[in-house]
Amino acid sequence: MRHIANIKLKFLSFYYFWLVFLFACVSFDFYEDTVTGFTYGYVAAFTYMLVRMRTAEHQLEKHYDKEQ
Repeated sequence: MRHIANIKLKFLSFYYFWLVFLFACVSFDFYEDTVTGFTYGYVAAFTYMLVRMRTAEHQLEKHYDKEQ
């Protein structure tokens, strides 16, 4: 089980980075009260990356379940 956690972290770290980055962008815009169209773009990109991450995570689990 520990092996699959390391593999998931290796493949999903890209998604984790972008989720944190996009959340920080949105938070900064709301904190500074500089909400523009880009802010809503960040929200849309965050949602897209979250869906993609969950899909990739599901596919990784399915792939490694087949091997074992």
